[in-house]
Amino acid sequence: MRRATWVFLLFVVLFSTLASAAEPRVLIMGVWPNRLRLFDEATEEFTDEITLQDGAVTNYGSIPHTPHFEKLFFVTGRMETVEIVDPKSLESIDAFKLSTPGRRVRISGLTPGPTGNLLYLQAGAVQLQTDRFEREDVDLVLYDVANHEVKKTIELPSEIDLGFLPTLHVSADGESLYVIGETVWEISTSTHEIVDRIEWGKPRAAGYGGIRAMGMALLSPSVFWGAYQTTDPLLERDLWGIARLDLIEKKVDTFELGPALNVSYFTLSPDGKYGFAGLSDLAVIDMESRRVIAHKEGFERGRTNMALIVSADGSKLYVTGVGNAIDVYDIATLSKTRSIFVGADITSPALALPRSLFEDR
Repeated sequence: MRRATWVFLLFVVLFSTLASAAEPRVLIMGVWPNRLRLFDEATEEFTDEITLQDGAVTNYGSIPHTPHFEKLFFVTGRMETVEIVDPKSLESIDAFKLSTPGRRVRISGLTPGPTGNLLYLQAGAVQLQTDRFEREDVDLVLYDVANHEVKKTIELPSEIDLGFLPTLHVSADGESLYVIGETVWEISTSTHEIVDRIEWGKPRAAGYGGIRAMGMALLSPSVFWGAYQTTDPLLERDLWGIARLDLIEKKVDTFELGPALNVSYFTLSPDGKYGFAGLSDLAVIDMESRRVIAHKEGFERGRTNMALIVSADGSKLYVTGVGNAIDVYDIATLSKTRSIFVGADITSPALALPRSLFEDR
C-alpha cells in the first residue's frame, strides 16, 4: 500500500510540472441531429459548427481525412451517405450515396487514399424485393470522389474478416491497403491481392489465449496503438496489455500490464511518455517502465465513452461519450473538474484537428 501511494504521489508531481508539449487543437464531433461542432482546446469553448447535408454522423474511419486535413470524411444518413467536409470553409462540400431505389447500401468503414480522390468503403448491400430482403456479399468498394462513380467492387479473399467496424488504412504512398484486426492484412491497391500479413493475434506461447484487440488508433504516422486482452495459462485469468503496430517495420510489440480491466480506448500524452486506457475504468501507464502508475475504477461508469483525448499541454483528459457533454478530468488527480455541455447528444467520437486550420478565418 505504501509503495502504491508513493507511485501515485510521484505521478502527481510529474504531471504538475509537465511543460506544454504541443499546440492546442480543435476537437470536431458529430452532434444530433445534423451538425459537426468545433471545440477550441485553448479556450474550452465551442467556436463554430458545420451543418451536414443528410443527418447525423453515424461513424467514420480511423483516419477520416487526407494527410494535411484538406478534406474530412464522415458517414451520415443512417450509414448510407458519405459527406466530404472542408474544414477551412466550414462546409459540407459534397455528399454521395451508393443506395438506389431497389438496393440499400450501408457503409460501416472508410479510408481515403493520400489525395482524397479515392475512397475505400466497407459496404453491406440488401436488395429490396416485394416480400423479402436479399443480402449481397459486398466487401470493399473503391469510389472515385471526383467523378462520383464506383470504380471497382473488391471481393476480398475468404480468410479476411473485416468485422462490423473495420480498421482500414492506406499507406502514405498509396500502394497498400491495410485491414487491421487480429491479423493485419496488407493488400496491393493495384491488384487488390494479399501481399503480406502479420499474425499478431495468435497465442504467444502454448497455453496462452489469443490476443484480442479492443480497437486500434493511429497515434503517429503509420503506427497504431491499442489495448488488448489475452488469457494467462497458469492462473486461467484474463490479462490486458498494450500493443504497438508499426506498418512500415511490419512489426507488433506487446506488453502485458496485469489482470484485465474494463478498458478499451487507448491514447498517448503528447510527449508519448504516458498512456491512458479507459472505458468504465481508467488506467495510466508509464510507457517507459511499462507499468500502471494510476488506476481508477468506476471511471465514467454508466456512460458509454467513445473518445479519450489528452490536452496539448498534457494536464487534462477530455472524455466524450453517448450524451450531451464533454467531461474534463485533471490528469494529476484523475478527478473530474467540469462538464462542458455540447447542446445536444454527441453522435461520433471527437476528432482532434490542428488549430492552424482555423486561424485564418
